[in-house]
Amino acid sequence: MSRIRHAATWVAALLVLTAGRAASQGRWIGTGGLGYVEQRVDAGYGLEKFSGLALEFGVDGRLSSRLAITLRGLGGELQSADAADLDRRIGEAEALASYTLASVWGFYGGVTLRAISSDAGRQHWVVGRIGAEFRPAFSGGRLHAIGRIGLIPVAAIEGLSSAAITLDGAVGLEYERDRISVGLVYALEQYAFTAPGDIERAEQLSRLMLRGGLRL
Repeated sequence: MSRIRHAATWVAALLVLTAGRAASQGRWIGTGGLGYVEQRVDAGYGLEKFSGLALEFGVDGRLSSRLAITLRGLGGELQSADAADLDRRIGEAEALASYTLASVWGFYGGVTLRAISSDAGRQHWVVGRIGAEFRPAFSGGRLHAIGRIGLIPVAAIEGLSSAAITLDGAVGLEYERDRISVGLVYALEQYAFTAPGDIERAEQLSRLMLRGGLRL
């Protein structure tokens, strides 16, 4: 629990510092999204599936020609595919930074604070991710393909062992014209843990998100 509190403190500090600097640059893009989220859990008793719609709000800020930040929050309800299981609720706060090395690629890294809860209790996650990002442009630079491939070297979850280093990825498209942008992105995370009693536990979280943005 102490690791989660320390991570939350660092993320809060990051949000304040980066948001203040982006605001001084005057390069904000406000974003909103609607997405379909699915969680799959295999805790040794068979596969459990939970899915539902989620709303997302955030801001993108550019600190320089190469460095950009993204701050997002998400919340939604996940219904169980099995009537015997309890429905779940998901909430997230994320800080992500990307650094462009060339016109079509660069690196990204970020931290996600996540809570997944049901009527039986709540589980807190801290996820750290890092990887490479590709953004080739088409149609005169207005249309971008999005590709991310990376690792999740940090995944701290209450009641479970630290996850093995695993996959973080995303693909999508984004269109920009004047002050407006529209994008569709599919993202996937996979985890492997050891639960109490040396039970192997696998989890997968995926989302298909439709986002719109307005440059302020």
